[in-house]
This record gives sequence, structure tokens and C-alpha cells, in this order.
Amino acid sequence: MQLPIYFFGDNHFSPTPSLSNEQKIRKLEQFIDVIENSGGSIFIMGDFFDYYFEYNTNNPNYFEDVFSLITNIRAKGIEVYFIAGNHDFWIGKEFQSVVTKSFLTDQILSVGGKKIYVTHGDGILSWDKSYRILKFIIRSNIFRFLYSLLPKGFALNVAKRISYERKDSHIINHKKLERIHSELIQFSRSKWNEGCDIVIMGHYHHSFNFNEGQKQLIILDDCCDQQFNYAKYDGDSISVESL
Repeated sequence: MQLPIYFFGDNHFSPTPSLSNEQKIRKLEQFIDVIENSGGSIFIMGDFFDYYFEYNTNNPNYFEDVFSLITNIRAKGIEVYFIAGNHDFWIGKEFQSVVTKSFLTDQILSVGGKKIYVTHGDGILSWDKSYRILKFIIRSNIFRFLYSLLPKGFALNVAKRISYERKDSHIINHKKLERIHSELIQFSRSKWNEGCDIVIMGHYHHSFNFNEGQKQLIILDDCCDQQFNYAKYDGDSISVESL
């Protein structure tokens, strides 16, 4: 993996046109303009799409503009890596052909002087038991097969409805936020004890940094239509930036 590495995620590109979606695409274009001369790699940390399900045949091309931008990034010599989130786990050969490499599970990067644990961040919290059960079901091959039998328009409407109903799930009060951070710090300590130096994740739609000695936990905020949040790792240290 080439340095520097740029981490971002939670763009939630929509399969249907909207002003917000167009503004998110413009933000991604601005980000490419910023990094195009640096070379290196980008690591997309999940929920790049608000909904993505790839069929084996007759796959709807909802994201032609986004795919084109990824192709342009790679044409500039920048490697593109992707780890699946809870909204876009069902990638297939079409998406895999666009990126340098994709992953369905958490990854450990040993690049430069640090070892970095990369995760989308979902399913970590101890009280999220029902979600972990749901996650196991919807990521199974049998669910994917059965879902693929639904008419594509109907499946898209179901996904849009679920996504809409979860919009408020990222609004968190101060007490719950402290509880989330406490659990994520404990999770990070388990990875630090295994030899990792940095744990980086998204999913929670807010920014949070925690240092313990030389160890770091970084939660990256999302990439919305107003702000593009990312981290840059140069092989020695990691910084959080936005545009």
C-alpha cells in the first residue's frame, strides 16, 4: 500500500438523484483535486453508498458518476481500497473491478512505522446484540440470494425506507455519547494490546480522538454535502483534516 494513505467514509451516496447527492459528489471531486499530486492510497471505510446491492445479472447502474470518479482517482496513480459498511456490504464483481482491493472484514495495515486497525465500526457496542444478530442474517448467502429475487424497484424502495427511518439514529445525547466512547476505547485497548498503534473507524457520524500514550483511537466524522472529513497517514503520524 502506497503512502500517504487517506481514510474517509460515510459518504452515503444515494442511488436516486438529489441536490444533496450532487453536492456530495462535488465534495469528492474537491478531495481528489487536493490529493491528486500526492500519490499514495485512499481507504474508504464503509457506507460509501447509502444503499448498494449488486446483482449477478442486469445490475442497475445507480452510481455511474461515483464509479467514474474512482476510475479517475486510480488513473492518477492513487490506489483505492474499500472496507464494507452496514449499508454497502453486498458488493460484487462490478464494484471490485473498480477499486484496487475490497474487504468484507476489518483489516490491519502494517505500513510505515505504525500498525493500523481499520474497521467500519458497526456491531462493536455491547448493547447492540440485536444488530449483531441482524448483521449475521443479512450478510448470509441465503439472505443475499432471497433478496436478489425481489423486483429491483421494490428492493430499492425497501432499502430507502429503512435508511430513512434510521436517519435519527445518529443523533446522540451527551450521556449516550460518553457510553459509546467508553466502549470504543475499551475495544481499541484490546487492539492496542494485540500490537496495533492506531484504531480508526467511522459509522458514528461524529469526530472523536483519544490518545493513550503512543496509542490512538480516531473516529472520523462523515462526508456530507457540507464537509468532507478525512485522515491522512504519512507513515509516521496521522492527522484529521476536512474540506
